[in-house]
Amino acid sequence: MKTKPMIMAHGNLILPLTVGQKARYCQNGIWKTTGRVRQIIEQTEDYVKFETDSVRYCIDHYGREANVLALVA
Repeated sequence: MKTKPMIMAHGNLILPLTVGQKARYCQNGIWKTTGRVRQIIEQTEDYVKFETDSVRYCIDHYGREANVLALVA
């Protein structure tokens, strides 16, 4: 069985993530659209893991990093 490639990204995902619908996320100011979501593997406050027919995604949310940087500045 062929394994799917994994895309790891930092960005903001439009929620709710719904099986059967395309996911949209913003990375570095650019909106990206995935294929239709086939399975949501894991969803936490820090990241979301899901897969489409051809790719697995792990999208790490910007929120926590931005808050830490704001406190340091």
